[in-house]
Amino acid sequence: RGAGGSLRNDIDAHTNQQLYSCGSLAPKLRKGGAGRIGCSSCVVNRPKAPWEATDGCVYLLRELCARFPDRDSTEHGGVVVSDGTLLPLMTELADVCRLSHYPQSDDLRTTLWRQLPPIAGALGKRRFKALYLDLFVDLLARNLDERSGMSQLSVHAAGQCAEDLASLIGPGVFRGRLEAAGTDAGFAFDRVMEERRRERAAVGAAGRFRDGVGEMFRSPFG
Repeated sequence: RGAGGSLRNDIDAHTNQQLYSCGSLAPKLRKGGAGRIGCSSCVVNRPKAPWEATDGCVYLLRELCARFPDRDSTEHGGVVVSDGTLLPLMTELADVCRLSHYPQSDDLRTTLWRQLPPIAGALGKRRFKALYLDLFVDLLARNLDERSGMSQLSVHAAGQCAEDLASLIGPGVFRGRLEAAGTDAGFAFDRVMEERRRERAAVGAAGRFRDGVGEMFRSPFG
């Protein structure tokens, strides 16, 4: 948190630096630009950062759980992601996502919260609740708190994750697990659920308004 926040707020770190953007003209204007225009042909190259490799592994874990969760639903006979294999990987992932000493830690947590519900759904309610929920619930409880200093993107992703997991496991049970992990986590969860209800109500009202306007201005001639 400290390293990321200080870098984001460091004026010198963002002044007189090379600018990059999607569809930049930079590759187009350099020598040999013909046929080498656009982001995919940019000459900028670097090794992937460790957090980027971990980010990709989150998606890989999601796909493994979706394709090979158990013997009854696996796509290939005999290929199953057992708890003996998956549990150490998920434990290590949870530990890595707790780290906040690098600026992109919130990006990694955002990916985690977006992919954890599909993983939980693939593993099933009983299996996920028994073995995997407690690995992440303390970090999720902290990320739900807007005062945690984590980015708004990760806070929002954590809220959506909490709603999805509560729908899978049961709101009462899930709220109890959150309360066990943090003093104010239950209240944060209640706030998130209320915000989601308001968002859905607003979307529904907007849809009804659009439909009403359409009816109002619909031509009698079709």
